[in-house]
Amino acid sequence: MILNRLNKALRQSLIILIFTVMIAIVFNLLRPAGIALLGFSSANLIKQRQAQIPEISLSEAHDLYLQKKVLFVDARDPLSYEEGHIAGALNIYPDEAALYAAKLKTNNYRGVLIITYCDGPQCPLSKETAYALLRQGVPEAKVLVNGWSLWIKAGYPVKKGRE
Repeated sequence: MILNRLNKALRQSLIILIFTVMIAIVFNLLRPAGIALLGFSSANLIKQRQAQIPEISLSEAHDLYLQKKVLFVDARDPLSYEEGHIAGALNIYPDEAALYAAKLKTNNYRGVLIITYCDGPQCPLSKETAYALLRQGVPEAKVLVNGWSLWIKAGYPVKKGRE
């Protein structure tokens, strides 16, 4: 009789433990900053894909600018954009990519390379925006790392305010 009660308690404890572990795994997978299970993390996967987005040099970007074969996308916040941006650039923050994707896929932008930029060599916004645009079906995007600082230092055309 005591053995039966012990077996029953052990089974119930095991069921509760399995159920708790399953709930924990589901919540961990749903969290953007969840702990990597078996070496997989969606946040790490996104970072790896962002790292694969090609970069472009300042001289290449400027040559395309002069040929009118580029659309610059300023990934910085709207206030920074208004204080100054590459002439002709759109201001698209990473989470706004879906709002602009349809426009960027039209014939008006066919054959035009999209180059995203932000400010500072460690700024992640340009890669995040390029990745978000590519996920929305924009055909090609490259990143000009530290683009705003490089562009200003080179003395290339800038504009202030909203375009």
